[in-house]
Amino acid sequence: MFERLRSAVTDTVIELTGQREFTRDIKAQAATGDREAAATFRTGTLAAALTGRGRDARGQEVVDYVQQVIDTDGDATRVGWLHRR
Repeated sequence: MFERLRSAVTDTVIELTGQREFTRDIKAQAATGDREAAATFRTGTLAAALTGRGRDARGQEVVDYVQQVIDTDGDATRVGWLHRR
């Protein structure tokens, strides 16, 4: 019982940490003037880390962002910052 609880807490901390880093990366990319990043990503860190709906929304935002960049630039070179994910 204790092991399952410990595992759940550990998994949650890992997910929160990863989503927090991703949110920082998104904000940094938007700060460089990437209009598509600024306009596309709306899901918050906690929602993305703790809810299925938030996780799915952030995943769809990644898909939408990549498609917008391809439509704008003609290639996906600019989305290279996503490689860490």
